[in-house]
Amino acid sequence: MELTPNISVDIDFVEYLTQNPNAANTQLLSFLALLNAYVPDSYLLMSECQQILGPPDPIHRGPPFEERVEPFAFLIKRSLLNPDHVCIEPRLAQIFVALLAALGISKTAIVKKLMFSSLCGDRPQPHLLQFIKYLLTKRKWGEKGREKFSRLIEDISTTSFYNAVSVLKTASNKFKQSSIYPQTLSRLYYIRGGAGGYEKAEEWAKRAIERNENNSYVADTLGQIYKNLLMKARQLPDIQQMADKAFTAFKDVERKADQEEGPELRDMEGTVSISDSFNNRGLFGFVAVAMTVFEKLRARRSPLLQVHIQNLTMEVRAKFDFFERYLTYSKPTMTSAEPDYFWKFIAKCYEMYTTAKAAESRSFPGLLEGLSQGHFTSKGRRAGFKEARKTASDLEEIHEDSMTFYEANPDDVQAAECYVLANITLSNRIQLYTSVNQLQAVMHRFFFAGVGRRSPEFYLMALLLFWPQEESQDMEQPATEAESSEDDDSATEDESSEEETLEVENSDEEQGTSRAPEQLPLDFMFDLQQYVTFMEKSFERSDAKYLRGRYLSPLFFLGKGSGLNRWIHKSRLDEVVGSEVDAELAGEQDTSNKEKWKRINAKWTTGDVWRIPEIEDMLLPVRVEPCHTPMRPQVPDEEKVFVCAGGRKITVTKEAGRHSAVSAMLFYLGFNIKGPFVFQVSAQ
Repeated sequence: MELTPNISVDIDFVEYLTQNPNAANTQLLSFLALLNAYVPDSYLLMSECQQILGPPDPIHRGPPFEERVEPFAFLIKRSLLNPDHVCIEPRLAQIFVALLAALGISKTAIVKKLMFSSLCGDRPQPHLLQFIKYLLTKRKWGEKGREKFSRLIEDISTTSFYNAVSVLKTASNKFKQSSIYPQTLSRLYYIRGGAGGYEKAEEWAKRAIERNENNSYVADTLGQIYKNLLMKARQLPDIQQMADKAFTAFKDVERKADQEEGPELRDMEGTVSISDSFNNRGLFGFVAVAMTVFEKLRARRSPLLQVHIQNLTMEVRAKFDFFERYLTYSKPTMTSAEPDYFWKFIAKCYEMYTTAKAAESRSFPGLLEGLSQGHFTSKGRRAGFKEARKTASDLEEIHEDSMTFYEANPDDVQAAECYVLANITLSNRIQLYTSVNQLQAVMHRFFFAGVGRRSPEFYLMALLLFWPQEESQDMEQPATEAESSEDDDSATEDESSEEETLEVENSDEEQGTSRAPEQLPLDFMFDLQQYVTFMEKSFERSDAKYLRGRYLSPLFFLGKGSGLNRWIHKSRLDEVVGSEVDAELAGEQDTSNKEKWKRINAKWTTGDVWRIPEIEDMLLPVRVEPCHTPMRPQVPDEEKVFVCAGGRKITVTKEAGRHSAVSAMLFYLGFNIKGPFVFQVSAQ
């Protein structure tokens, strides 16, 4: 019998399977074939194989293993690396799973028989439990995101929804301590079960929660069920009921997620639940429900809409603030981002309930994101919004507004942070003659209250302002009216920008206020290392829980300019990389956004971005020395090095995944929300 052009089996082999479907060796073949067809690197121990085959074991003078598995000995092999592991080559396993199905031994029957076998008795082997979990619940990532179910459940449900239900019910009843099987069964009911599946979905979701009541990911399934029912609801009472249930469920997810800790605290007393990353589904689920109920009530011109707006606006605003910060400061990995719809939902919901536009946010993260607006890589563009780059007049307005707000609220530390940020950020696009000394004095006013207890943003601004200037570069001096008209050394125009350059004077006369410019005390000494430590500890207090497991996005890089102009906003690098990729794609057949993203990501992962001449001309290399000594051990996954700045050695983080040697390398200094770090680049 020919299975493929290269593989055929003897007719006696097929006849044996047909006549002996319940034989021990047939059962062993089916278990191994199913595992190896769906679970990478899976195996059964030799002892488990002998357990299936039954007595007499070779050690009790029974026939050898190879003889006992005939006529399947040509398939069932011992691993060359570990002879105690028995397996079937994956490609052959897939073929023989199909053959078994054709002979009436279905995947459903095999996996259920495996779970009922003696291998899954009172004390099943941990590796086998993991293989079964992978088999039934592992969802892989595809081009359109994560698959809905494991590959096996997808294959079974394609031919029979009820067989897939039966398999997951068996797993749920067999492994009574595990929440993942009833959770997966619940998802199967509400995604594939049609209108009649929601009641069963709710039932199994609640069972899953009972088994793991502190896990936010398990709790999320119930919220998803109610959200789906809300989307299908037509009558106002149903809309109201499902919205209330969904809000309650997602708030429960949010509460549980906030109580979860990272893997490093697994053994700490009082830890109730562990997750590798913060579960944002409760927060995002709330946003999705708020947007859905708004649209449904508006479409029906219901008077309940205004009630919902009044009741939910503060919570919607809080969710927006969280995600604005979350998405500005981090992303899943260096080369990935949230799905395109993610920011779209958040921004639309925020506008629905507040009438304010997300793109016009004047918060600290909003100002940081401002220079990215209109760029290919911006989250607004990814969400499908039509965003234009900010004009010179837009930037002038932002600068003036932040200065006016700070002057009206001189004791508001957040106002001071935004005022300083507006100057630093906007100096990337327009010439600003605000004195660095004056901005240093603004921050200095807050140094001695709440020492070490400020926000990461506060320490970021302080470090950018007080980071030592290289001796080869002129320090920016306070500008006078004469200096600003005769000498432009205090600010460097962004040569890559063809936009209009706008000079913004910061004189008391022009601003119409008698407030005297603030000045630093002459004897003030800034402890750079102390403020680096303050920023790292502040991040641990405010953001580490929520950004754990995510890539912290670079915000600024040290450039070759002087004063404020030496801090290069990440968007300027993105713009250069985007132009480079556009030039590569010109004339090529595939110019899709997907291909452009692929090439942009490749430049970052390979380090090619640092070898683009325009970026080399933009950034200033720094001198780095290793700092791991017997007295200073390295923390895993967080290598530290010394950056030499202003005659001092400052401890900073080296970007993960780079070469460990520090010789024959260039290093570029950047800042993320945790503090300073260096990118390591091969010198050429």
